[in-house]
Amino acid sequence: MQRMQRWLRREFIVPAALICVFSVQTGEAQAALVNYSFTGTVSNINGALLSPTMNLTSSVSGSFQFDNATAGTSGPHIGNFPGAVTGLMVHIGGYTASYTVGSNAITLFDNTGFGDRWRLATDATGVALPSGYSAARFDLQLDHDTGGAFTGTNLQDPPSLASLTGTRWRLTFSDLTGNEVNVRGAINQLTAVPLPTALLLFGAGLISLVGLGAGGLRNLRTSKV
Repeated sequence: MQRMQRWLRREFIVPAALICVFSVQTGEAQAALVNYSFTGTVSNINGALLSPTMNLTSSVSGSFQFDNATAGTSGPHIGNFPGAVTGLMVHIGGYTASYTVGSNAITLFDNTGFGDRWRLATDATGVALPSGYSAARFDLQLDHDTGGAFTGTNLQDPPSLASLTGTRWRLTFSDLTGNEVNVRGAINQLTAVPLPTALLLFGAGLISLVGLGAGGLRNLRTSKV
């Protein structure tokens, strides 16, 4: 009987400890990452960018990710957090631009001359169009003309679209000579998306629990033979 109790304690503690380790690692690795998806419309497009797959009727969708634990400067009216952006994907019709390592920041303006603004800006990349232009930068601005969209200039999640008076996005393209053109529009939906890593690790913990438990039972049956 005592041998059985020792076995049960040992076989329970090991998988339980594994699950705890998974949980701790997940919290440390993912707690600071925030992911959003969005949809929108095109309002202006430079003639050099016009094509059957990217024009004024094109649908707009995408996502971005940032680290809300990024250090920066937070003043009375402006907070700037360079390097906060860690991911971007934007689809405009049949064209796709994505995040690339380079200059990026999230900047908050609180009760300035134009009200409140939550701004994300990052370098981007994409294939070259027949005109020779390719994606270079993406800029998203969420505005509230009279203020009150958020309090303070610490790094924080974007405000709810329902609390805003305007939304703007811009994808800038450049060619090999440095000329720049852009396509612009607004977003009409912004949704927080849970990051999946925590669920994957939790599932791995459960699999370990089942596997180790089954192995222990096999060992117990073997010891009785």
